[in-house]
Amino acid sequence: MPLDLSPLSFFKISASVYSRLSWPHHGLDVACGIAIFFGGNAAVSTLALQPLYGHNGIWHGWYNAPGCHAIVWLLVRTLLQGPVSSYPERLSVSLGIDGKKGPKYIASKSGTVLQRTHHLAYVLNNSNWRGKLAAVGLRDSPTPMQLIIMDLNRVPTEDDPLLPRSSLHSSLPPRSSLDASLPIIASTTSIVACAICARVEDWLSFMMILLGMVSSGITSSIMCTAKITLERLKPADGVPPGDGMLLSDKRIVILRGKEEVVNAVTKAKLRLKLKGGGYTLLPCAFIALSQVTLQLIYMPSGSLTGQLMFLLSLLVSGGCNLYLSMKGNDVQSSALIPLLDIANVETYQTNSRTTAAVLACLALCWNSSTPPKQILKEIVPVEPTLWKILSESLLTNIQKKHDHFRLGVSGNLSDEEREFLNGLVAEFKLPGGSSNLSDGDRELLNQLVADAEAAYHRYYVDYVELK
Repeated sequence: MPLDLSPLSFFKISASVYSRLSWPHHGLDVACGIAIFFGGNAAVSTLALQPLYGHNGIWHGWYNAPGCHAIVWLLVRTLLQGPVSSYPERLSVSLGIDGKKGPKYIASKSGTVLQRTHHLAYVLNNSNWRGKLAAVGLRDSPTPMQLIIMDLNRVPTEDDPLLPRSSLHSSLPPRSSLDASLPIIASTTSIVACAICARVEDWLSFMMILLGMVSSGITSSIMCTAKITLERLKPADGVPPGDGMLLSDKRIVILRGKEEVVNAVTKAKLRLKLKGGGYTLLPCAFIALSQVTLQLIYMPSGSLTGQLMFLLSLLVSGGCNLYLSMKGNDVQSSALIPLLDIANVETYQTNSRTTAAVLACLALCWNSSTPPKQILKEIVPVEPTLWKILSESLLTNIQKKHDHFRLGVSGNLSDEEREFLNGLVAEFKLPGGSSNLSDGDRELLNQLVADAEAAYHRYYVDYVELK
């Protein structure tokens, strides 16, 4: 057959070659191979949230999701990090269910100071969970703080004769969340993608999307049947109440209750318990590894429509995982904080660190013999003369149970300091009076007293008059 070299024939050949090697289809070949490796951290974070949804979320993981390679790596790496007996403990830390360090804790009665607390304290300090917010103080300050006062009841326990008597376990009940319904959109998208692939008879893309749905669904279903357990040490008999505060840069959380209950926040460890043991997830790692390998090999051979549907399912499910991972702290707090059985909680947005410090002193010292100076020193470590006098005046007000804050004399002051305070009181009550105060000191005194009065009034109204 003679070779046709006509311009029309050349155009037809060029069009045929272009249709096979055109950049959109070639680009999708590469995109399908790369896309499955995105979103690894989000996939792990979403997997760790499944036990918090309980059986309500057992069908929420059935979608073709990216980032499964990260789950495989996490499960295998955790297995190789230590002995078999501690695998559930290491798995809890690797998944982010436990292991994060909380803020500094100062016990007001025993004097115990923990520079770092455990995961539940981290969740409590960083979550947006709070009671009704009340503003305290009027002046603007560069150091506003939030203060939360929590009265804790007894943490519910679950008797287990196989455990040592020195430990107590509290099981986390399944929790539901509106965010748990979001994966339904991702699952629906994957199902529609499979249907379109079947419609165009691209069975290869159909099988790859279906494989991703099954792999993710099995792993999520196993995680949804897991329980999160709170392990904590039982305190010795006769220990004082565990009242104290979690102290961070922007928030103070006052904890009031028995030592056993406060220990659940500051020292408890969270453990993941899977039906059949921690190794139940290892077959899931094999399935996920098979999914990643097969999708990487076969998806570049799919049709243009099939590849588009594959990428669409990954895009929607990846966005779902990313959103859920960003809401992880809120989901954890909504599930874990009710374990504490909080009797009462009050949240205050204070205008300054001084106001927060005075409120913290009143919350921890009003019904105890704890000196306010110890609490004030932890919150505001500097000790100018005016601040020392304010702390001694606060002690006097607490001891005498005044109905409003009074700048007065304390028996803990030296004669020289007492004389200086009397001069300050006279000047404070009679503006323009003579003393050795500079204009800066006078202004600072006015601010400190105004902050103390605002905090004292708020606490007295909320916790003394209403009792």
